Order: sequence, then C-alpha cells, then structure tokens
Amino acid sequence: MSGKTVTLTLVLLLSLSRLCLQPVFSIISDCDETYNYWEPLNLLVRGFGKQTWEYSPEYSIRSWSFLLPFYGVLHAFQGILPGLDAYWNFYITRFLLGLLSLVLEIGLHWEISKLMSIRVANLWLFFQLFNPGWFHASVELLPSSVAMLLSIGSIKYALRYLSGGQEKPFILSMAFTFIAGVLGWPFVFLLGLPLCFHYLITHKLINTIRAAFDAGTVLTLVVIMVVGLDSLIYGKFTPVSWNAFWYNVVDASEVSGPNIFGTEPWFYYILNLVLNFPLPVLVLAPLGLFHRRIWPLSLSLLAWLAIFMVQPHKEERFLYPIYGFVTLSAAVGYEKLVSLFKGSCCLHKTFQLGTIATVILLATSRIAALVIHYGAPLQVYGELYNYTLNTDKSRNVCTGREWYHFPNSFLLPDHHRLKFVASGFDGLLPGDFPEEGGLLNQIRQIPPGMNKENQFDEGKLWPSDDCDFYVDIFKPIDFFKDDFNPLWMPSDWDKISCYKFIDVEDSKILGRSFYVPECVSNHLQELFPQHWPKIYKAGQTDYCLYGNVTRFKELSQKKDSAVVY
Repeated sequence: MSGKTVTLTLVLLLSLSRLCLQPVFSIISDCDETYNYWEPLNLLVRGFGKQTWEYSPEYSIRSWSFLLPFYGVLHAFQGILPGLDAYWNFYITRFLLGLLSLVLEIGLHWEISKLMSIRVANLWLFFQLFNPGWFHASVELLPSSVAMLLSIGSIKYALRYLSGGQEKPFILSMAFTFIAGVLGWPFVFLLGLPLCFHYLITHKLINTIRAAFDAGTVLTLVVIMVVGLDSLIYGKFTPVSWNAFWYNVVDASEVSGPNIFGTEPWFYYILNLVLNFPLPVLVLAPLGLFHRRIWPLSLSLLAWLAIFMVQPHKEERFLYPIYGFVTLSAAVGYEKLVSLFKGSCCLHKTFQLGTIATVILLATSRIAALVIHYGAPLQVYGELYNYTLNTDKSRNVCTGREWYHFPNSFLLPDHHRLKFVASGFDGLLPGDFPEEGGLLNQIRQIPPGMNKENQFDEGKLWPSDDCDFYVDIFKPIDFFKDDFNPLWMPSDWDKISCYKFIDVEDSKILGRSFYVPECVSNHLQELFPQHWPKIYKAGQTDYCLYGNVTRFKELSQKKDSAVVY
C-alpha cells in the first residue's frame, strides 16, 4: 500500500472518529468540565446553570472569553434552527472541538511529512487515531483540552522553524502557545520556553530582539483582547490567567489552593499515561527524545513531566497539553528503531505488524471500556426528554452522592433544573446562577455561600420532598447521610430507566480500565480458571432515573414507552 493511500485511509478514519464517534460516545471524565465550563455555557445560551465559586466575581479565576467562541456558534445555530432541542448544543460544541482537532492534526501531519518523511507522518497520525486519551480529551470543554489542540498548531510551526530557522514560523508557533496560555491555561507558557531558548542561542542579538518584539506584540494583543472581554463581563478589571496562577501557586496553603482537593504520589502520571496511551507508544516515545533536530520539543515534554510530577495535586487533564508531543516522539522513536532492521525485511515486517496490532488492540479495549463502563450518566439524563409534558411547569431533577457524574444542563429539557439533596459529600457543592435580570447582572452578582476552602454550605441542598426526578447508582447508601435509598424507594417513586455502569467495588483494576468481550473473557476463564478471575473482573450495577409519580402524573402514562435496561 502506497504512502498516499495510507494517508487517505488514516484521514478518513480520523474524520469518522473526531466528527462522528467522539462527539456522541465520548464520556465526561471530570466534573470540573461540567460545572466550570458546560454550566456557564448553558447560562450564556439558555439563561440558567450551576455556578462554582471560581466564577464568583469575588474570585474570578475562570475566563468567560474561553466560552464566547462556542456561544457565538451556538447562538448562530439557534437563529438558523430555532426548534432544536437543547441537547443539540452539547453535541454541536463537541463536533466543533473535534473539527478543530482534525484540522490541526492534518496540518501537523503535512508538516511532519515535509520535514521528516511520509512514513513518520503516517505513523504519527496512526498513533493519534488509536489514542485513548485523545479520544475523550479532544472533545472535552476544558482549557487544558483546547491547549492540547492548540499545541498541535504550535508543534507544526515549531517544526517549520526548526527546519529553516526563520522568524515567521517561530512567531506563529509562539502565537498558538500564547492563545493557549492566555485564553486557556497559563501554565502552557512553559511549553514555549525551550523554543525561545533555541532562538536565543542560534540567532544574532539583533534578530533575537526583533523576534522578541514581534512575539511580545502578539502576546500583548492576545492579553488585551482576553483581559478586556473578561473585565467587561465581570464588570471590573479581571486578569483571569493571573488570578488562576495566584490561587494555584502564590496563594496556595493548607486550607486553600489545589492541594485541598487531594494529592497523589509521583508515579500517578506514569499510571495515567499507561491508561491513555497504548504501551508500544510509551515504549517508543523515549527513543524519539534523542532526535537532535527537535530537541526543543523533547525538552518541553520532559520539563512538563518533571514539573507536574512533583506537584502534590495531580489530575489527568494536567497532562493533556503534552499528548501531541508524546505521539510525535513515539513516531520518531519507531523510525529510529526500525532503522536497525534494515538488513532483515522479515524482522522489520514482524515488528511493524506487532506494533500496529498491539496499539489497535489496547487502544480499542481502553476506549470501549470508557464508553461501555462509564457512559450511563449521558444516557440516563438524556432520557428526560421522553418526559417533558407541561414543560411550562418547573421540574426539579435531583441527585445526591452522584452529583459529580452529572453531564451538564444541556441534557435537561426546558424548565428542568438540577438540584442537590443531602448525601455523604461534605465539600462545597456548586450553587446556581441567578435567573433574574440581564446576563451581565447574572454574572456579576456575588453568590451566597461561596468560599475557596471547599467548605460545605448547607444552602446548596434541596429538600427531597420537592424533587420530581432522582438520579442515583443502584448501590447501598449511608442511612445517616443520604436522603434517598435507591434500593428501597418510597411507594410514590418509580424506576423509569436504567443503564449499566461499572461497579468499582466489584471490579478489578484491569476490568475497570480495559474492555474484554464476554465471550473472550469466558474462554480465558476456561483456560485459566485459577488466575483469570484474580486479574480481570468488570462488575456492573444500574445507573437509574427515578420519577415521583405523585408530583408528576404524566410519568405513569409515559413509562411504558421508556427503555429500561
């Protein structure tokens, strides 16, 4: 098969994944995405949503500028197709993120093919396609996800600069980094430092000064635009990137800052990389770090890992910006390794087929596990659109201990609102944006009961007697803390719809992380009856939507048409 045929095949498969599969099936893996980005976007589009303390004007460490491009597109769609259900906003936004990823990936593929070879470029695209981490991260509404996408653009122009040493591609590479850092996540600036150092040591002083001036001009324009928009929206001078840096680094303490949300050991990110990249990619990536022509990119990758590994508070999304660096390094490493097999065509082919097969198998198994084991919340909340009679009346959709699995309010029909009932959670729950007054008034009001110490506020709870719907996992509760018991609901509550969800307590780590078809698992059980159950088990439970028939008589009429699993 020729290189061009391979490229076309990969691009078609990548398009299918980014534009069709990921927007529909990718899970929401972090409640930060839900409450800090989807909910404020829902406010912009529909006028209501949950509000976190980060969006309080008192703290203002989240940028509204980040959401404005998505709001602009959704607003245009509403004008063109005003009858669309609200959940389409969710899928359109994901489609836009997938499209951005696709365009930037194709651009970098073209650049790699020119600088290195079509084989390295195709291999990189293959590693991108079968990349479990990229599968969900590239359609997540997070600054770190957008920074991950923009890093592809930065790498593209960095490669062009490293191949010729010209100023223009250097400035363009830095521009992508600046936008990612100011509009998205300020820590992304770190990724651009090695390239700046390379320019400094390889160019004359006058050229360096001119490049610094041009780069500074670009940065200033980006800062003015973003800070200006955020200040206008918040109603005061608001440098969000600086506020976020101050909170996370300068003002961090034992009672405030990222560490109060949990800490992890140094090897957390190593385990995380194993889950988000097929093992051959992680084995090959270190070999690519020694490619002399792209050492600034290798240094960016290593510096990012070194700095974030020593931070006590660790989260999966903190590594998103280097995902493109990892796959590029793996593609280069593969090329270096197969050069050792030039004298043996048979050995080369065996290694090639083994690598491709292993990557496809591991990536597919991991992606399937995420979708099958953790996709129930998206499906359950989507069922609410089957029960929207008399939508002029307010409906309260309640949840307790499963508050962090709520996808977003775009999956709630009009006049439906998410409410929290008492559970064992003792941290600060999100509140609600006010729904009265204009949009700017809703944003600028200081909400009650907010704090940056994650201290519980009882005002965020809703009386369970006023719930129309309830969502929970079918597991035993803490009778002293939880308002509802899904194992024994009151007589006026009916189970409407349930979907399968991973039972973490009844599963092995391999069962939670990778999907093995039941027929294959049963066969392995027969072959290794003593060992297979010890290393693999994927227990399941039900993730259910309940309805209060007394408060919502229509449920008894519609229940027969619902899909119950």
